[in-house]
Amino acid sequence: MRVGIVSRSQVDYALDLANELHQNGAAVTLYLDDKHIIDEVGDSLRPVERLYEVGLLPADCPVHLLQLPRMRDFHSFLFFRKLVDTMQADGVEIVHILLNPGEIWFALLASLLRKIPVVTTVIVPVANTGDHFPSSMVWVTNKLAILGSDMVIVNGADQVELVENLYGLSVDRLAYVPLSMHARAAKWHNRIISEEAGTVLFFGRAHPHKGLEYLIKAQPLISKSVSYATILISAHGEDLNRCQQMIVDPGKFEITEGFISGDRMAELFQRSALIVLPYLTASTSGVLVTAYSFGKPVVASRVGCLSEYVDDGVTGILVEPANVEELASAVVKLLQDDSLRHRMGENAKNWIVEMQRAAIEQTLLVYQKAITIHMKNKHITKGKK
Repeated sequence: MRVGIVSRSQVDYALDLANELHQNGAAVTLYLDDKHIIDEVGDSLRPVERLYEVGLLPADCPVHLLQLPRMRDFHSFLFFRKLVDTMQADGVEIVHILLNPGEIWFALLASLLRKIPVVTTVIVPVANTGDHFPSSMVWVTNKLAILGSDMVIVNGADQVELVENLYGLSVDRLAYVPLSMHARAAKWHNRIISEEAGTVLFFGRAHPHKGLEYLIKAQPLISKSVSYATILISAHGEDLNRCQQMIVDPGKFEITEGFISGDRMAELFQRSALIVLPYLTASTSGVLVTAYSFGKPVVASRVGCLSEYVDDGVTGILVEPANVEELASAVVKLLQDDSLRHRMGENAKNWIVEMQRAAIEQTLLVYQKAITIHMKNKHITKGKK
């Protein structure tokens, strides 16, 4: 079976999935946004070659870099129509779309792929707090993808009923598969960097729903108990500047602005004693899974699916969202107890390994089910003619 993985912004998820499928005997071809791949490898001249040199992909996994038109440009239709032809020429037998909010043409791609079974992972079933995409746009994008897909995957157990009810999707076309891949992080983990005492990392997009401001507000409380604590922020997004204005002690922060390459990402996670996810809302979190991959415990808000992925007191500590005192207390607890922190980190790494097997087995079952549904619908369509 040859699987075509399509993604604009979920590069880490796509690379992880490709590696796991390849290890389980599937052939894989990837169709990925060129800008996000360039950010990942840190090389604008030879991005695909770097994927193979670093070992992020097996040599026999072809990659097509997509130079996408603007989403509002009508030429996008022609682009995606041509992409369908490319997939058919590549011999793709099933397409897996990793869909984020606002990626309307990727949602429509599911309907254009009439001759190939389609599985779509809906990354964000409902709009997050403060999202610049209206909730109606998130709904429409997801609905279009669902209509064109044979099977739909969600990465949170509590999202199954939500998607079933919100989008009118029958439960037999919906599957829960935990987000637990870690191949990408492991590939970048080729240079051992020692953990630095007192380092706390916030990583990813700076958006209002990610709650960065609450970590910044917690810093004085953290520093009061752990004087050597340093907050590492590696972020991109529209909320970073606002949050930076709230900093009262710049000497306690180390800030990296913008997208960073995978090797730099690996350095930051290794340096960090723990990772903080002070989110106000969330679906799932690739940052959390990456933290686990590096054997780092997390302090995370009890929102969305995070409480499903964090075994409170075992792989991390859960706190109430927007509660600065509770957030600071949890961070201090882990910074002051090396034995507890390292034990949680080891538990987190073991969790990844255990869930990884289940995730890829479930994904392959979803593919088989999608193929069966597609063939059944194709037969019904022919019968009507």
